[in-house]
Amino acid sequence: MTWLLLLIVWLCWGLSYPFMAWTLEAVDLITARLLANAGAGTLLLLLCLRVPGRRILLYRDEWYGVLTLSLMIMVVFPFALIAGVMLIGPGQAAILNYTMPLWASVLAVPVLRERLDRRTLMALGLGLAAVLLVLAGTTGPEGASGLGVALGLAAGATFGAGTVLSKKLRFRSPVLLITAWQLLLGTPPAIAVWLVLHDHTYLHPDAGRGLFGLFYMVVFANALAYAAWFPVVGRLKASVASLSLLVVPCIGVASSAVLVQRAFGPYDVAALACVLGAIALVVRRPKAPRAVETHQQAD
Repeated sequence: MTWLLLLIVWLCWGLSYPFMAWTLEAVDLITARLLANAGAGTLLLLLCLRVPGRRILLYRDEWYGVLTLSLMIMVVFPFALIAGVMLIGPGQAAILNYTMPLWASVLAVPVLRERLDRRTLMALGLGLAAVLLVLAGTTGPEGASGLGVALGLAAGATFGAGTVLSKKLRFRSPVLLITAWQLLLGTPPAIAVWLVLHDHTYLHPDAGRGLFGLFYMVVFANALAYAAWFPVVGRLKASVASLSLLVVPCIGVASSAVLVQRAFGPYDVAALACVLGAIALVVRRPKAPRAVETHQQAD
């Protein structure tokens, strides 16, 4: 079941990078995020309503934690990511965003008391090398897009911290309901930003490709992907769960090259080679001794 959930996450988020570029042909990034939060959250809440006897409100002691996660994962992370895509392109932003394993693994040590083995550390090193290669690849006649790189890294750091926090918090409500409310609670901040920057927003209803991209972002990249991702976080260690997402930039860069004709240079190839090496280290990990597994389950 974990592999099926991961496959859903990999495809939904990997393909979201070129489709995000398409979406911006129809609506601006502020409007896109607003519609994604409201649309995906409403869709998941309606699914919760169809389950007999299932409550649709959180328990009182869960609201603060869900609100915190919402601000991190559904507000700061997506706005930083989309802005990064606009500045340095979907493929490069995909790789920079997936520095999240670096942040999640480092934070998981003091917060979750997770231990980093040699393979994990080597995988993190390859991930850092991929980031440096992307940074070198964004250098052009006018120099590197510093703001775009910074936004891509900020997105990864925020999502990594949110992954650790979601692992730390304990909720009694079903995962689907927690996910729905994270999206819905992220809607008012998006509305506030939209009202402030209304003069800079736009809507092109005749952009058919852009509207399809928006549909994909709402249904697949948000509703379906997050509904699959949070159960994965609950099943795996935070460092392993975040490292599993290194598959996503491979799909993101490849699909961007095909769908939006984004340049795919030698630095991108080298960065992807580092990412694939990191994936191999995680996938081919030796099985832990029985005593260690039992101790981790007890924790």
